[in-house]
Amino acid sequence: MKTVYIYSILFVVCLLQSCSSFLDETPYNKITAGNFYTNAKEAEQGVNGLYSRMRTLYGSGYILYMCEAPTDIWKSAKSMDIEFQNWTIDATSGSVGTLWSNCYITINQANAVLKALENNDISDLSEGKKKQYISEAKFIRAHHYYHLVQQYGAVELKTEPTESLVTEAYKTSEAEIWNFIIDELKYCIENLPAEQNVYGRITKEAVKHHLARVYLTVKRNDEDIKEAKRLTEEVIASSHSLLGSHKELWSTDNVRNSEVLLPVLFTSNTELNGDGQQLHVMFTASYSDHYPKVLERDLAYGRPWSRIRPTYYLQELYDAEKDARWEDCYRTFWRVNKEEATDMIFSPYTKKTEEVFWKRGDSAMIIPKHPWTKEQVKAVWPVWVWMPDEMREELQDKIQSETNPDGEWPSNTKFQSGTMYTTLIKLQDPLRPSANEMKGVRDVVVFRLGETYLLAAEACHLLGDNVKAAEYINVIRKRAAISGKEKEMEITATQVNIDFILDERAREMAGEFCRWYDLKRTGKLYERMNNPAMNEIVAGKFQKYHVLRPIPRDQLARISNPEDFPQNEGYGN
Repeated sequence: MKTVYIYSILFVVCLLQSCSSFLDETPYNKITAGNFYTNAKEAEQGVNGLYSRMRTLYGSGYILYMCEAPTDIWKSAKSMDIEFQNWTIDATSGSVGTLWSNCYITINQANAVLKALENNDISDLSEGKKKQYISEAKFIRAHHYYHLVQQYGAVELKTEPTESLVTEAYKTSEAEIWNFIIDELKYCIENLPAEQNVYGRITKEAVKHHLARVYLTVKRNDEDIKEAKRLTEEVIASSHSLLGSHKELWSTDNVRNSEVLLPVLFTSNTELNGDGQQLHVMFTASYSDHYPKVLERDLAYGRPWSRIRPTYYLQELYDAEKDARWEDCYRTFWRVNKEEATDMIFSPYTKKTEEVFWKRGDSAMIIPKHPWTKEQVKAVWPVWVWMPDEMREELQDKIQSETNPDGEWPSNTKFQSGTMYTTLIKLQDPLRPSANEMKGVRDVVVFRLGETYLLAAEACHLLGDNVKAAEYINVIRKRAAISGKEKEMEITATQVNIDFILDERAREMAGEFCRWYDLKRTGKLYERMNNPAMNEIVAGKFQKYHVLRPIPRDQLARISNPEDFPQNEGYGN
């Protein structure tokens, strides 16, 4: 498959400035559907500009706050946005407003492109290419409406470009928006080419995957679930294939691979990469701040940012004795990355402070999967061992030092915190030019075949066929198994229920923009967000109305008919 980069040229980027939402009061430029998209080259550039907008949707941390954290599997690290950290989200929350505005910017741009493709006489554009471009624009528009209806519920459904000032807004019911999304995706399946010859363009398989997820969300009747099953099985039977392991899947040597269904492309060309992919920092603990004598920021360990950390519930879902996803997807071990280093450390053996010499590659810090005994910690001295932060109060006065030489616990006992914790490494980006560079170059994977199997299992379970559901789940679990442990990773039909499916999705899909939607779709959001055994920070604060986000204050302040566009229940303006 030929690989090229899809990007917008300057005058398409100018179109992005035309209206930041359908209520924006800034001046509009003169690029419209009627006077720009008049030949095949301009039409292609217009559609490529929509692909560029996908970078804006998936390029920075707000999308993880809105779609992943905090939930049952993620909690706040020290520097998470304060309203998400304390669960005080309101109409002024930055991420809530950013997703809203980014979606409507893209929708308006898609509407302009579609209006031109459907109405302009573009004589040098073949009918096949026209259908392809219309399908791609419809998919991107539908994908943004998918986020809007999931997050905010009833919003305004706009299918025409805004080319002048509009101050009135009217809500469209969730049901109508879902029906619109379904119809758009069906059109894409019918009109996209059988195969795209440019990597990164939307394919039939990506659309089928998306539509299956939509059907499992709306579940209007059994036919929707049957359609989800049919669509996922068609994708599974396609030319896409699972990679051999998560280590292979997330390797930066193999970013563009057969498992990817829908990528968002980035590039090492700084002139074309915009703000880059900044998700690589969101899960990274501040390892170098904690032990700067032996560790410094580097590309391999990532740029520390301390926004999102895994809950202990998520960590306990992995059986590290047989599930390779634990080691393949998380960092719990750091080696000295300076040429040489020294430190003065109290020894549990001589009971005095000694000078310790380190060289590059020596073990420096470890976070055990489960708490170690003091004997285990002592056995690896002087390597720092990070115990759960919940043990701090019990043990901190029992740690050996010059002033406490007879303490029960050796001096290398440390405690996890909001800046030091197990780190998800799926999104890390060692391809950046330097350790401090924020603008990442790694592609973002939005949909992949691994999830398709789990969607198929979910559909089978809902249709009462747990035998088939277990078969699909076992494909994923056996792929995840440590060599020789494949049989131990298999499950039986009797183990399949919606909670098991959610847990398996957590093991397989953690950090991949879908946990909030998974919990909503399965009716488990309120239950799991209020379970202190899953997320002790949010539990007790999550109200039933929190299943929807607030309408951003900026949006409400601009409308002239507030009675027709009220704030979502439970939130203030």
